[in-house]
Amino acid sequence: MVQPGEFRQPTEINVISLVQNGFGSFETDTEVVHTRFAKVKWLPGSEKIDAEVVSLQKNVEFTYRFESLTELINRIDTIKLGTDYFYIKSVEYKGVGNQQLVILKGHTAQNK
Repeated sequence: MVQPGEFRQPTEINVISLVQNGFGSFETDTEVVHTRFAKVKWLPGSEKIDAEVVSLQKNVEFTYRFESLTELINRIDTIKLGTDYFYIKSVEYKGVGNQQLVILKGHTAQNK
């Protein structure tokens, strides 16, 4: 189980809301930034090949306490840690009641 002192890394969660335009495609409506403390676990890096260009990805796992904000997080949102922006790969909920946690896995390269 995670101890309260482990939530020490300040992060910025950029929650994006989309709206459908008259042509049927989606556009960014609003972006709201929330600062939350997280437990950060660095995962092994990886490579991504796109248009014959190799890019290195930093992979990370963020653990947050469950709250109403964390229910809004999905894969179109980003998390800023230091100077790096991480795109969310997966969202996982663990625990029950006041011990519920949200585990987000992210990477630095484009989300494509």
